[in-house]
Amino acid sequence: MVFQAALTEEEGLRRVQAHLLLDDLSSAFDEVLHLAEEFPDSKAVGSALVEVLAANGMEEDALDSWHRLSAKYPELLVDRHLLEELSWGVLKKGLQSNQYGIRLTSLIGAYLTRDARAVQILVRMLRDSNAMIRSVAVQMSTGYADAVLKDEIARLLKEEKVWMVRLEAIRAAGALRMKSLVPRLQAYVMADKSTFEERGAAIEALVRIYDQISLPEWKKLASSNRAGLRHLACVLTAHFTLDEAKEDIVRLIGDPHPDVRIAAINAFGLHYRKQMAEEEAREAIEPVLKDSDPAVAITAAWAAILVDPEFGQPYMAEWLADSLSENRRFASAALAATGDRCVGLALQNLQENADPYVRANIAQGLLGQRIEVAACCDMLHEFLQNEKRMWMQDTRRNPLFSVLAPSQIRHNDQIPNYPEAIDHMTRLEMVSALAIVEDPRALDALKSFLQRKSWGVTGVAAATLLREGDEQSLEMVRQLVKDADPNVRLQACLVLAMMGRDETVVKELESAYVGASHERKLHILEALGRIGHMETLNFLISTLREPFPILRICAAAALIQTVNR
Repeated sequence: MVFQAALTEEEGLRRVQAHLLLDDLSSAFDEVLHLAEEFPDSKAVGSALVEVLAANGMEEDALDSWHRLSAKYPELLVDRHLLEELSWGVLKKGLQSNQYGIRLTSLIGAYLTRDARAVQILVRMLRDSNAMIRSVAVQMSTGYADAVLKDEIARLLKEEKVWMVRLEAIRAAGALRMKSLVPRLQAYVMADKSTFEERGAAIEALVRIYDQISLPEWKKLASSNRAGLRHLACVLTAHFTLDEAKEDIVRLIGDPHPDVRIAAINAFGLHYRKQMAEEEAREAIEPVLKDSDPAVAITAAWAAILVDPEFGQPYMAEWLADSLSENRRFASAALAATGDRCVGLALQNLQENADPYVRANIAQGLLGQRIEVAACCDMLHEFLQNEKRMWMQDTRRNPLFSVLAPSQIRHNDQIPNYPEAIDHMTRLEMVSALAIVEDPRALDALKSFLQRKSWGVTGVAAATLLREGDEQSLEMVRQLVKDADPNVRLQACLVLAMMGRDETVVKELESAYVGASHERKLHILEALGRIGHMETLNFLISTLREPFPILRICAAAALIQTVNR
């Protein structure tokens, strides 16, 4: 490249920025090297050199230049622009890796920055050759909602061949309320080839998209010859409570398809029974109380109890004693959803039912109503101590009832140790329930949980235990920060960082980083980024020299979050 002999510093810097804007990185590199020779003592030129080296993926050289420059100009130690450029250089280099894991980590890091530059990275990853990366990119796109991302989601709904990516695109269309995709989503609801998960996701997406629905439009769905659209009609009327739809809902309670019957009974139980005299409501629900499908019959028993506890209780009692454990457990969750209407039946099964999952479901329901709190806490504490199988909350048979059951979660390549993660979150919910009612054993239960060496996916698990503003649970965790067990201390600090953004745990996290495993280092960097305290800048900059690219990427993401807080 030929340089002008009389190029001023200001002109040279403008040329460098122009090359960067055009993504002509090699020309920007040549220009800035020439400037650095001409103006070796210039802070502006030195900063431009750092920026260009980072943009070219020369991480070590960029860091070396930054250290030399900040030694001369200490104010650059907290220069937000320069620190951002250093960090984005690390993230962008990771996105060019041939290794799937590094690209995925860079994508997650870019998303966590909440920076506008992440949008183009998301667009690129939505076109990635790896289906897992496309799937994660779709999920993350809902957090930005830019028009270009919506266009990519619409394209994926039309062209995507991989089931798991298509499923996430359906969910994203609902989350972003993309009305233009209503016909395509309805096609998923109607298609015989659609999987159960696709049909359910499409129905949920359509419910989120609809602001309202006219009665003629709803009646068209309710009278469709497609079971999927009739199912959608029932879900919509439960959502919008269309008073004029009562007669159609009663008709759909007897629909040939069990999913439609369940959705219609849900709408009846939540809303339409209140519009009827008791005798009319009994007549409407009675035909399905002995339905051939157990999920339909149990849902009908729930609705019958809401109409009249004495009317529905015998049917629910029969299912609680069923020979199939999945029916007993589903019935216990349905009973828990009736509130305080069948306390006698609930207490009887809490004490006498041989199935521990039935007792746990009932205990959770009664605890929510603050009925027999001591007995329920005893049961749940015993369950936490003795039930060693992995758990899950199952809503597949009916989304109204969350059934505590042995885990049937399959491995998910997008989330390490996914079945274990779901089990951990489910257990944390139970610990949190004990904490809310101030059971003195909640702290020991939490401590026992945190001592597990396999505890991972910190952010997700913490989000389940400690919702924003749950100061009571946060205080319980704070008591464990000074625990004698370093593992418990670290896990408590991670939880407080992720959900409480508690700046008091910064030093503890930095100290724990040195001897931590690779996985825990990732969790610590994630937590420090979540806190976003300026005192962590030096520590995060030092981790940009980690030998492992994934750790460097996590440190870069945390650094961007910190300087932008």
